[in-house]
Amino acid sequence: MIRQATAEDRAALLDIWCAAFGDSPDYAAFVIDHCLELGTVLFHPRGMSCMTLFPLTLFSGNKKLLEGFYVYGVVTHPQQQKMGFASLLLDRARTLAPFLLLYPATQPLQEYYKKRGFDTPVRLPAPLIRTATGKEHSGAPVRALYQEYKKDAEKQEFIFVWPFSMFHYAYQECRFRSGYVLPPHFCYPSEKENNVVMCKPYAGGGNNDKALFLQALAHFHDPVPGFITEKSLFYLPLD
Repeated sequence: MIRQATAEDRAALLDIWCAAFGDSPDYAAFVIDHCLELGTVLFHPRGMSCMTLFPLTLFSGNKKLLEGFYVYGVVTHPQQQKMGFASLLLDRARTLAPFLLLYPATQPLQEYYKKRGFDTPVRLPAPLIRTATGKEHSGAPVRALYQEYKKDAEKQEFIFVWPFSMFHYAYQECRFRSGYVLPPHFCYPSEKENNVVMCKPYAGGGNNDKALFLQALAHFHDPVPGFITEKSLFYLPLD
């Protein structure tokens, strides 16, 4: 039985997350608490499987087209993996919104989600790999960073836009991981190399002819008239 998780399910969700992803209890608690607060957590208790739907809006310039969800943290406890529980959660999620968007970070995951109906590619500006500067956060208020993000979004033909609450969460998550803001990027310490940061852009990536792109995937309940992958954009995937 799939249902929406509540705060009473927190311990079970933490157990699933830590067992599957191997994250520290502190980071897992940070993530799960924000999932419960900001999103809709779909939970299959018997399958020990869950996922979070975060609010996301598709715009064309400053015109709102559709309100949907970003699919985050699709996870099943190792004891219950490869039994179809994640697919059941995705099936339920597809009934809840006009579109779903997610970012599969590996090729096997890309193929997994394509087979499950996520068949529309969306451009995702690739992060920059830089030498760490040691510089702290730029000092700009988060609201000012968000206004920069929104101003850039208004220039794009098709763009998936976070509400402020989710942009703020992305900022908090960056800082939790000892990252910093170097506009227009959120910079995260590399987990593999010292003095190296991975910088995700939150603006400036759509109209740069030399920009490199990764691929997010969308599932639309109905086609969006005129939607073109090559003119689509999504910043700050949660991964």
